[in-house]
Amino acid sequence: MSEGLTESEKFVNSICERAFLNLWTHPNPIGKKGKELCDCLIVCENHIVIISVKDIKYKDTGDEAGWKRWTKAAIDKSASQIWGAERWLDSSVEFTRHDGRKVELPPKEDRIVHRVSVSLGAQRRIPTKSGDLGYGIVHVCDEFSLGAIFGLLDTITDFVGFLSEVEALINRANIVFSGGGIEDLLAIYLLNNHSFPYEEADLLIIDDTVFRGFIDSDDYKAIQESYKDSYFWDKLIEHFVGDLLTDGMFEYGTNQVTDNQLALVQMALQPRGHRANLVDAFSEFLQKPELKIAARVVLAHKNTAFVFHLGPSSDRESRVQELGFRCLVVRGRLPDVQIVVGISRDKLGPSEVGYSHDIVYVDIPEWNDDFEEQVTGIQKELGYFENASWAKKPENA
Repeated sequence: MSEGLTESEKFVNSICERAFLNLWTHPNPIGKKGKELCDCLIVCENHIVIISVKDIKYKDTGDEAGWKRWTKAAIDKSASQIWGAERWLDSSVEFTRHDGRKVELPPKEDRIVHRVSVSLGAQRRIPTKSGDLGYGIVHVCDEFSLGAIFGLLDTITDFVGFLSEVEALINRANIVFSGGGIEDLLAIYLLNNHSFPYEEADLLIIDDTVFRGFIDSDDYKAIQESYKDSYFWDKLIEHFVGDLLTDGMFEYGTNQVTDNQLALVQMALQPRGHRANLVDAFSEFLQKPELKIAARVVLAHKNTAFVFHLGPSSDRESRVQELGFRCLVVRGRLPDVQIVVGISRDKLGPSEVGYSHDIVYVDIPEWNDDFEEQVTGIQKELGYFENASWAKKPENA
């Protein structure tokens, strides 16, 4: 955490780091002439989230002057900082973290920029404005919506997915918040299977009771219950972060990203719902030795397959080799899958040398005859997944 952060900036950055890991959360990044670019920058795949934090105490003057003054200081200046950061990023291929490490930006033609203003201090005593504030859509969060957004969208994929859907909605309809804020949109989004149902609407007036009603609903309780076990996946990611990365970070500047790191990225890109499915499959595989299988395959988000494998730590070299072979077989037998991540660990029970995890990453965009020959040989000689029935990937995966 940067030493120069205010208390409100520390709070926002701690939320971001908890949700998105140090991998993609960059507090106080450095831009032009060594000056602070924004309060927090999140960079993941082709998504860039620019966050500006303003904590301005609202003074009620009894007329419009007070709220206009607060809006200018807390929202307009925040938006201006965001747009300035965006202009600088448009001309850059990398930026510098507050600790001096360089971070490469995604290719300019692939970038998707999201703008988030965290505007604190009004305590909902004046209307919240959001949308296109001049040079692009800005999502405005306040004391009430901040925890809701980051609490319920606590994976990078879920978070940017929501921002993208809100931006599409704003581009086709005028949104007016009747006393509430973006958390009410979040409730509608979650209740409608991560989408908005207003295809034909030109004007939306969002009541301030929507989110509160959602929190009290059976739907919310069901969502929370379905996600309960998914946080084991987060713990597994944190375990690998500690093992594979320095201070929870890629070694930026070395220009070498290892396969282990790329595997970790794929794990962290899994949305909350997919994490729950992965944990259920992994737990059943791990805790049911009567199944008598050495490995299990699970299809996940964006054509990514995960191979779970059990093997002793006493011979990790052989364990990793087998895991790699199994991942290659899965890539070859599932033509819609390009990326396969393998995770291996010890069986439950006593171990002579302790316990460990290994991770393998396979990314083969184009399959060819040489790969096919390798897979055929592996299956013939070693029998890996030889009798597997390869199911098609669910359409919504």
